[in-house]
Amino acid sequence: MVKEEKELEQRFGKQTPFRVPEHYFDNFTSQMMTKLPETDARVIKIQSGLWHRLRPALLAAACFWVAVLSVSVLFNEREKDNVTANHAHPSACSQPAAYSVFDQAADYTMIDNEEIYAYVSEI
Repeated sequence: MVKEEKELEQRFGKQTPFRVPEHYFDNFTSQMMTKLPETDARVIKIQSGLWHRLRPALLAAACFWVAVLSVSVLFNEREKDNVTANHAHPSACSQPAAYSVFDQAADYTMIDNEEIYAYVSEI
């Protein structure tokens, strides 16, 4: 990047072709304020009651408990599914722990490793 910048600087120099007119920023603020539309100031009521101080903490606590309950329901449902699956299929317990979804799909489609290799090599 530095090399490219040096080449550009040697080729074109450091001067910029853009110039700001003289005294352009002298009255810039006052000119900008005159161009803005007039608006009335709004009064904002600030409430400092107990509810407004505790609301963020209560919302955080509610979100925490919703997350805890969701996770517990999820794990309970998974446990029920595992118990149901073990009772419905006695052969499921005899499968090794590393028996993955891919292995189940390969067994279902009756594809062996050589056919998988041939399919993948064609892609």
